[in-house]
Amino acid sequence: MQQVASASLASLVIPSYYQIPNAEAAMTDETASFANQFTDASYRQQSPTTSQDVTTTQTGVAATSTALSDEILFTIYKSDILKMKGGFGLELGQVTFRTNFRVVVKSVTPNSLAEKLGIQPGWVVVSVDGEDVERTNAAGVATYFSRAVKTVLNSPDGMDPNTNANFMTMIFRDPSKFRNELEDFPTTTSEGAVGEGGSSSPATVTTRVAPAGDTTQRNSDGSLRPGASVTEQSDQIVTITQLIPPQMCKRRATTDDLLEISYIGQVLETGAIFDGSAVKIQGEGIPGRGNDISMFFVLGKQPFGQFPPGWDVGLDGICVGERRRLIIPPVLAYGAVGVPKRGIPPNATLQYDVTLVSMNGLATPQ
Repeated sequence: MQQVASASLASLVIPSYYQIPNAEAAMTDETASFANQFTDASYRQQSPTTSQDVTTTQTGVAATSTALSDEILFTIYKSDILKMKGGFGLELGQVTFRTNFRVVVKSVTPNSLAEKLGIQPGWVVVSVDGEDVERTNAAGVATYFSRAVKTVLNSPDGMDPNTNANFMTMIFRDPSKFRNELEDFPTTTSEGAVGEGGSSSPATVTTRVAPAGDTTQRNSDGSLRPGASVTEQSDQIVTITQLIPPQMCKRRATTDDLLEISYIGQVLETGAIFDGSAVKIQGEGIPGRGNDISMFFVLGKQPFGQFPPGWDVGLDGICVGERRRLIIPPVLAYGAVGVPKRGIPPNATLQYDVTLVSMNGLATPQ
């Protein structure tokens, strides 16, 4: 969390062989034409033309997942609050970076309402009764919670239990859920279960790495840092879709693994191709690439600025032969500055379709 917040994405360095003299030049994906009948299928693999991103949801007795796959919504009714003895049962802590905060659950009191709902230590508090608290400290979260409880307790008796004034909500983020789902993508279907008349949709997991709001670089007292200006950002959400699952997988990619990938990169807002492992510019190959179909990098240990940090997030747990679509927000891509020489505008969200061809020199499924 702190590493994401502290990354200075405006200063990313682009290798010289990636420089494009004219950002308006047409770039094309040549994966199919560079490959041949003797090339391994993983090298030739491209994204299904009918694939669509989907949002997964889960339901439970005490909680319901929100649109983000690692966030969990709890509904707390007036009847539950009236039964509380000794408080809700949460001890909160906070992680601080400069003037930003994240509030986390430090502990849960045994036999408390919080324990009965299933809230776990280590979860991040996202919102209280519809109010986003990801830029609030622990004391602020406690204040929001107290206000919400008072509003519910002051609601008239005999109201419909489903009336908004008769309950409050809290949303938490389970940091481990996103990582776990990258290793075991949830299966989503439409119109029934797979094998019972339903059709399978691409499996997708999502997480919000930074909330919307003020991103101004400030000193600890709140004043602007030298040279800084007031800036804001929208929600920074990472979305990972499994376009093609691996045939088998017992060994998943992790930090320090040498990955060979075939990929294509596009600006999400425009669809323009700006990079890829097998591309041509205006019909001409890129000097130094020699019509390669793939490239290598070390997961979690890439030179700063060579590739977007979102790769380390989205390719964790990938298997040989698997193809994923990474939707990377600006904070994990090239930030508020972008890379105009490569056709990446400021605050651009990037889409990468990536196939893992080999891992640590082995191209066979592991």
